[in-house]
Amino acid sequence: MLRNPFISLKSILILGTLTMAATMSSCLKEPDEPNNNTDGAARARIEITDAPIDDPNVTAVFITVVDVKVNGVSWSGFSGKTTFDLLAFQKGQTNLLGEGILNAGTYTEVTLVLDTETDIHGASPGCYVKDAQGMKRKLDGGSQMAVKAKGSFDTRADETTVAIVDLDLRKAIVYQLGSTTEFQFVTDPELAASVRLMDKATTGNILGDCTDGVSGSDKIIVYAYKTGEYGVTEKFPQGTSQVYFKNAVTSSVVADDGTISLSFLKSGTYELHFISYQKDALGHLQAKGELQLNVLGPALNLLSMEVTARETINLDLVVTGILFF
Repeated sequence: MLRNPFISLKSILILGTLTMAATMSSCLKEPDEPNNNTDGAARARIEITDAPIDDPNVTAVFITVVDVKVNGVSWSGFSGKTTFDLLAFQKGQTNLLGEGILNAGTYTEVTLVLDTETDIHGASPGCYVKDAQGMKRKLDGGSQMAVKAKGSFDTRADETTVAIVDLDLRKAIVYQLGSTTEFQFVTDPELAASVRLMDKATTGNILGDCTDGVSGSDKIIVYAYKTGEYGVTEKFPQGTSQVYFKNAVTSSVVADDGTISLSFLKSGTYELHFISYQKDALGHLQAKGELQLNVLGPALNLLSMEVTARETINLDLVVTGILFF
């Protein structure tokens, strides 16, 4: 015989209350998902820039990005597969890779996954150099490769953090062994050393003018080093890929009008070295010596430049001589 064939009204009320509580609890958890666009969430913009390549035969360097990972996890803020000329974003100019939600916290790595085979339109190749003749020269590196930028940036609730990835093409790509026309990416460890990650709010800039009427340079490039880290070996090729001025934090070509622009330098002390170049028979630049300069205006020491976040140092320089290598 069945007992208690009827459920009491009190039991029904208790059961209904528990069901509603469980449903509300489930709904309340949803905003905690890392990529939900909710009020109070931290946001990030990830932008990419470039330090110039020191080869007049290179007029453009196109890369195709298919994924952006933050601390190893694909980021939903990435705007999708994109192809762009990285050389077009120098001297403080950047290309936006994406903007979106990130949990509040500290991030130490942004990884760019590149498609070297096909670009955004499906054309081949996906990553390539365009030379002075307008020819596409594929950048070898496998069908997909990853460029890991290490550094740090912090995100905070109700704020948007701008993270800068600085890929120094001068140190990232080289001629293939035995070739003067074909290019390749450097080795993985060298590639990692050619890219920086930083919070834009922690960086400053050095701008200025350099007047040269004595050196006869075909090109002048200024290299920024952390103070004390420039040595005699820097003017010689180093590493597997034989990179010159390998340990420079960043660099800038002095424009034809003499202007200088060193951007996104983290707060700290730097030394600047101005190197004179001449073209050889193949049109490649060869370093011939370091320029000697006078600083006009406020007394500044080019071997001890104190860069402060959100501030700009302005230089007015005149070349007085050259110390040949």
